[in-house]
Order: sequence, then C-alpha cells, then structure tokens
Amino acid sequence: MHVLVFEDERVEQLGVLATARPACDLTLGATTLHDALATFGTVERVLRPHLARYLSSLAGRRTALWGGACDSPAERLESTHGAVALVVNARVIPSRDNLARLRSLADAGRRAVVSHTGGVSAAVLHRTPAGDGIDDALLREMRTAGRGSAQVLEAHSLPQADLSLDLLSEPQHALEAHEQALAGALAIKLDSGRFREVRRGLFVADGASVADEVVVRHGPVVVGAGAEIGPFVCLDGPLWIGPRTRVNPHAWLRAGTAIGADCRVGGEIEATVMEAFSNKAHDGFLGHSHLGSWVNLAAGTVTSNLKATYGTVRLHEHRSDGSRATTDTGRQFFGALVGDLVKTAINASIPCGARIGLAATVQGTVPDVVPAFTNEILGGRSSADQVATVLERTMARRGLELLAADRELLATLAG
Repeated sequence: MHVLVFEDERVEQLGVLATARPACDLTLGATTLHDALATFGTVERVLRPHLARYLSSLAGRRTALWGGACDSPAERLESTHGAVALVVNARVIPSRDNLARLRSLADAGRRAVVSHTGGVSAAVLHRTPAGDGIDDALLREMRTAGRGSAQVLEAHSLPQADLSLDLLSEPQHALEAHEQALAGALAIKLDSGRFREVRRGLFVADGASVADEVVVRHGPVVVGAGAEIGPFVCLDGPLWIGPRTRVNPHAWLRAGTAIGADCRVGGEIEATVMEAFSNKAHDGFLGHSHLGSWVNLAAGTVTSNLKATYGTVRLHEHRSDGSRATTDTGRQFFGALVGDLVKTAINASIPCGARIGLAATVQGTVPDVVPAFTNEILGGRSSADQVATVLERTMARRGLELLAADRELLATLAG
C-alpha cells in the first residue's frame, strides 16, 4: 500500500515542537505517525517547503535531524496494479485506536474521505496500473500543493466515511495525546514478539543490557535493542526506553515516559517524551514535558510541572504591541515544551508551561516563552553558523556527520 502523509495549514499552530520536524515525526506514545504508518506500506511525506527541501537535499544519506527515516524518491514511482493509496493528515495522533481505524478504512478499500472540523483527516484513493486515473492525478496535485493538500482533497468531493480520528490542534495537546497513546503503543510493541520478559513487567529487545540491581516497581517497561540501563535505577511503567539509549545509575524513570533512541538520561523524569539524540544525563527533575532532538539539559536543570497554587497552568503569548494573551490549558501538571537543538546551562530553572524555541540556549530562571535561536548566555541571538558548529560537534559524539543539508535547514529557520 502507498501511504501519503500531508501537513495542512494548521501545522504551524503546533509551535516549537514542529518548527524543524514534520508533525508526523513527533513522538506520541512510543512511536511517531510516520513510523506507525510504515507498517501499512511505503510512506511518502508532503511537507512544508523548508522540510521538503531538507529531505530532498539529505537524499537518504543519513537519518534526519529528528532521528526519522527519509523518504525514497524511487519508492514514490513504484509500479502498481490498481492499489489503494491511504492519505493521512500529519497531525493524526498515532494512538492504537486511530491506527486501527486507519487500517479498517484502508482494508475496506472504498474511495472515501474522513473529515474533521475545518479540514481533512484521511482519505482512501484508488491508483491505476498506468497511473492515469483521476486519483493518480489527485495524488500528483497533492504533492505540489504542500499545505494546501487538504483543500485539494476537499475540492474532489469524495464520499464521506463514517469515521473519526483524533488530531493534534495545539502544542499543549501533545502532552495529553502522549499520555493517552502510550499504553496502546507499548501493547503494539509487545504484540510484535520482538521483546522478551526477563523479569515481571520488564520486556527487552535483543542486545539490551539491564543491570541486576535495577528495580521495576510496575510495568510494562519496554526496552529497545542495544539500550543500557545501569545499576540502582528505578523504573515505573508504562515506560518506553528507545534503542541504544543509556540510563545512568540511580536514575528514576517514572510512569508515562518515553525516551527516544540514542539518548543519555539520569536523574528523575516523569510523564515526558524525549526525542532521539537528546541528553539529560545528570541530576535534576524533568516532568510532564516534551523535548525535541539534540537537546542537552545540563546538570541541575529542573522543570516545574505544578504551580504553587495547584491550579491549572496557563500559557501566555507576548504580542508585539506589548499586550499578552492567556490560554488556560486545563492541565494541573504541565512542564515545558522544548524545541529541537535547545541547550540549558547548569542549574537552569524552567517554569510551568514554558515553550523554548528551536536552538535556544537558556540559563538561570528561564522565561516562559523563549524565541528560537535566543542565546541567554551571550545576551543575544545565536547565528545559524554557531548552532551548526555546536551541532557538528554533538553529532560527532554519536558517530554522525553534519551535512550541507543540515546547514541549509538551519540557515532557513534562522531567517
């Protein structure tokens, strides 16, 4: 099956989490939408221009900055014998229920569209052997429409499917979506048969190393291939620890946490997503947060995830005219949303509801809103070249090479 994942015009509302990565490459639960759909068939992304150019320039030579696989242009042109094409909005949450609904939609094989308020969630199209059918033309039109893909689908008046899908609409929704999706995502992993239960509640893939002194208070705790968990670590499930990640001795990974591939973690972490290649190797508390890739939280960095009043956390938007808009998240526990490539200085204190933009460097008491490329240590703004220099050194520690495509992406995002 051919699967096309498209970003719509509302993807920008996801803020710091999706600035430098496709919405379909956000980890929610223990997987991304892109990776979940890869079990359906060949996946193709239709993205914002800067991300489309980045993947095209990267040309599959290395994993993307966010740790995800690259699309293969050759696979888009694969021959078909009248196959079904599944089209999915990149903001669809990869929960077990959503994936089951998409699977049933595709298996039914009927031309249909799934709509939501203000847009399209998914569709099933029919491809012809010669590639000259009406839906083949629609797929080609979507590839060139980018964020206008939803409007292209709507204009073709496909039959409506009696189905609903849950989508991300605001950045703060990522926390709730993750919490709701994690148990189902772990169940899918365990159903794959790739993990064996080595002690009650602890499931490990081949090549994972778990010290005898590790305590699993309750499961499931699922550990990816090649991960290493040191002695005197406390693990509370549901918990996902990604491939090749290292958990340092005496860490406490609490329920609701998902650690991506190739991370380094220590201290206390609760109900948090850490995307691939990020570090929180030292003591300090990280709770109810979402961290991008290549983030480094220095020793002693802490997030606040509960207000002193025990009330719900509000997000503040600082407008250019000096006024401020406030959104009540309805959440009592809310740490921080941290973009890719962010760095903290030692003992940084991050308040409830903080949003830290791409490639920012922060210290001390961190503001609740930090624009991309801010450098509080230097008292100004980091250039794309400065960020690239640090990233090159960081990637070398993971055995990866910084490429021209990465520099071009950073230059574009720095403006």
